[in-house]
Amino acid sequence: MKARLSIIAGLLVGAGLFYLAFRNINFGELLEICRGANSLYLVPLFFTVVAELFLRGVKWKLLLDPARPVRAWDAFRLEAAGLALNNILPLRLGEIVRGTSGAKLFEIPVMTVFATILVERALDTIVLLILAFAAASLGGLTGGFLDRWTYLWPVIAALAAAVFGLVFVDEIVSHQFFSGFFERFPRVKKMLGHLALGVRAFHSFRGAVSLFVVAVAQWLLDALTFFWMAKAFSIGHVIGAAKSVILIFTAAVACSVPGMPGFFGNFEATIARVVTAWGVPKETSLAFAAYGHVAGYVTVTTIGLVFAYQMGHSLGRIWTQFSGEKK
Repeated sequence: MKARLSIIAGLLVGAGLFYLAFRNINFGELLEICRGANSLYLVPLFFTVVAELFLRGVKWKLLLDPARPVRAWDAFRLEAAGLALNNILPLRLGEIVRGTSGAKLFEIPVMTVFATILVERALDTIVLLILAFAAASLGGLTGGFLDRWTYLWPVIAALAAAVFGLVFVDEIVSHQFFSGFFERFPRVKKMLGHLALGVRAFHSFRGAVSLFVVAVAQWLLDALTFFWMAKAFSIGHVIGAAKSVILIFTAAVACSVPGMPGFFGNFEATIARVVTAWGVPKETSLAFAAYGHVAGYVTVTTIGLVFAYQMGHSLGRIWTQFSGEKK
């Protein structure tokens, strides 16, 4: 029942935002703007999306390696498959498939694999906040939430503290002050041991720096997709490097809100509103957001589904297993 309610709530939120994005829009003009977009920019966009996906795989590999060295290619395939399934199935089931399949393929405890996914999300959030702050400062951007960065530093600090705490789980468990407690609860101790493996990559300075650099490069590539779309719609003079970073941060925030698979509605409503605030006509802003969203969605979903089916997964089987477990 909770799963069904979550699905319904997500669909309603997505539908509501979709309506807000497209209401009072001249659809004839919107279609003309889309037809007039320079489709040649889809070529660099495609290669940018593939490169960004590969860096996601490299980042996950770096988190998994302390538990058991894995191939970047395998991590890349599972990352792409998980994102594709998230784009089609509700409740981010792609993440569950990625975690369970990764545990089986890499022969790593499930708890450890999901710990790496959790840390991956925390690292992404920290990096995105830092990049957005840097882009707003260096680009001289102000207005709206850009004037409230002071309130975001506690969020960055809390996330960093959480990751820092996980990094030293091993030391906490083995410390003589806590050892007696954990000896009485061996299951808790075992669980924390698996979690500790998921963050062991941060135990070395080189590992931590490598993860941070890869995460920064990955999100900058993601921002580059907005730059290609701006060029395609002849608004590159408005949306440069700094604003492209702000847009990827905006998109990440929009996709953190429950919505329909693929986050249609969430993405268009937020991106179009921000771009319109920068002086771009609303039909052009919406065309820019929708066109880029569909292009990225088709690329990621196609690549990911190919990998998913290669690894023996199917949409029907995944949904059946999920439904059966919930029953």
